[in-house]
Amino acid sequence: MEIELDIKKILKKNKKKVTSERIDIFDYVVKKHIFDSNELLNKFPEIWRASIFRTINLFLEIWIIRKVKSWKSGDSYELVRWEHSHEHMECWKCWEIISFESDKIYQEINQKAEALWFKIEEKFLNISGKCKKCSKK
Repeated sequence: MEIELDIKKILKKNKKKVTSERIDIFDYVVKKHIFDSNELLNKFPEIWRASIFRTINLFLEIWIIRKVKSWKSGDSYELVRWEHSHEHMECWKCWEIISFESDKIYQEINQKAEALWFKIEEKFLNISGKCKKCSKK
């Protein structure tokens, strides 16, 4: 399944109001890999803080974005992409997040889930440690 990139259609399909703020935030999110609420607050100072947080919650609810598990304080998010599997390694020193492809790992997980009659709703795998730069220090 591939995500529809027309926010107006997505919102209408989910019976949600189409607003210019939601469109602007979505257009920004599509261009980013990982972002957090502070980034949106800084990028859109003209949008009320509460509106940004309501939009984040709405996008989570209708599965446009997902939370990225992180050791860093505060939540990070990313656009939901069904066309490929990728996950994250996070450096617990500098907080850099490195994405990696994980199709082979998920093939194994899917096979195990199928054998156990387990229906997977969401898949994510995060690994923490030190990046190359911080390992040298």
